[in-house]
Order: sequence, then C-alpha cells, then structure tokens
Amino acid sequence: MSDAAKNPRRHKKKGDKYERELARYMSQHLFGCDDRIQRTPLSGGGSSMGGGGSADLNGTPALWVEAKRTERFELNKSLAQAEAGASARQSTDMPVVINRRNQMATGESVTVLRLDNFLKIYAGYLRSKGYQINGPGNSHDEAAIFGPMDEDDFSLFK
Repeated sequence: MSDAAKNPRRHKKKGDKYERELARYMSQHLFGCDDRIQRTPLSGGGSSMGGGGSADLNGTPALWVEAKRTERFELNKSLAQAEAGASARQSTDMPVVINRRNQMATGESVTVLRLDNFLKIYAGYLRSKGYQINGPGNSHDEAAIFGPMDEDDFSLFK
C-alpha cells in the first residue's frame, strides 16, 4: 500500500501543493506574474464529490482545469470528472486535465483534452498564422468558446 493510500491527508496536501505550483507556473508563463491564476480554495477532494465541484484553478479564462498529481493517472476518469464539474456548474469552459508525476518538472506535465476541443485551439492558432481553415472542423467556432479574439490573444504562438 502506498504512503498516500495509508495517509489520505498527505495525498490531499500533495494535490493542493501541485495546484498552487501549477497556478504559479501558468501565471508566470502566460502573464509574466505569479498570481494571475490561483488555486481555487477548497477545490479538491470532498468538495468535488459527485462531479459538482469547482475547477481547480481560477483565472484561466475558457478553461476548466482539473489538476492531478499522481503516478497512477486515470485519464478517462479524470477527464470525466472535469467534464462533470463543468456541466454541473453549467460552464462553457473547456475541460482539461493536467497531470504531473513524481520527479517530473511542472513544465513536463501532461495535458489531456478531447480531440474536438484541441482542434478548436489548433484552428485558432493556424488562423493566427494566416492559414485558411476549410475542413469540417471549420464549423467549430472558437469565438463561441473563447469569446472575441484579437491579435494579442495569439501572442504566445509567435
């Protein structure tokens, strides 16, 4: 039996610490500061039982972030949790799961989302680079997900 299984409080602390670490990392890399993105207070564990909790991070427009800090990552279960949380809150945010294992740098965390959601992001990126998107994915309107976009929204891709 793992230490976390023997001590659920230790497991929760590990998850809470990763949520703070991830929020700080994303804030620094997206906005150049430490505090634009924050861990949602009381976001983990019991507050999300039944899939009705809050996203793990605040300040991530258009994203419903579920942060996982585990060696035994259950991809489908984790994504279903994020989707259930967003649905229960009637959120239009895109559910994503970000997982980091032990001995892994924060920037090496794995991000999971549905293919259709990835294509919306990728189509927006390609448009920002001047590509014309004409495929069946063109019916996906990323403005409906992300709101109005301008050139500054794509500065990370340059």
